[in-house]
Amino acid sequence: MKYRVQSTGYKGTGRRALSALTLHAVLCTLYFSLASCGFHLRGTGKVEAPAALSVLQVSVEGNLPESSPLLAAMKNALRTQTDIQIQESGDAPRLMLYREQSDSRVLSVTSTGKVDEYLLKYEVSFQLVDVDNKPLSEPQTVKVQRDHQFDRLNVLAKEREERELRSEMQRDAVQQILRRLSRITLIDSDANKH
Repeated sequence: MKYRVQSTGYKGTGRRALSALTLHAVLCTLYFSLASCGFHLRGTGKVEAPAALSVLQVSVEGNLPESSPLLAAMKNALRTQTDIQIQESGDAPRLMLYREQSDSRVLSVTSTGKVDEYLLKYEVSFQLVDVDNKPLSEPQTVKVQRDHQFDRLNVLAKEREERELRSEMQRDAVQQILRRLSRITLIDSDANKH
């Protein structure tokens, strides 16, 4: 029995492998160049906080329950993206999250008067306080908004998409709070006592 080797018809396979290897080398070089200059994708780098905030308590107030996803997201972000140690109780300053609001309004309608697009809004306020609840910072509010297309023929998928958008907006708000904490101006609580 004889076997015949057939040509695959691919010419220049060595050149393709070499160009793929070159592309890989260029991408690796680019990645390491960006990483060495301090570039990080949004939300992945460490956030530097003032030394006075090296230990922090985090709490929710007002309409927010202790089981709030916002509280869990904030604590998680502090643990993974900063060198801040979270303390459940004690004499550490406290990051107070309050007045979380989620809303939507009609952005556009079709020619028949049906809703075509919504503007989703999310906001939350925060403030740093000391053990005696005296302010260590000015109260601040973070606002996030997103456009959301509505499709009457695919309501379930659009509702799921809206929930995901709202979760993303909450994560963005947490990132904004982290960035603001890194450059926050603290009020001297001892000066307020005099």
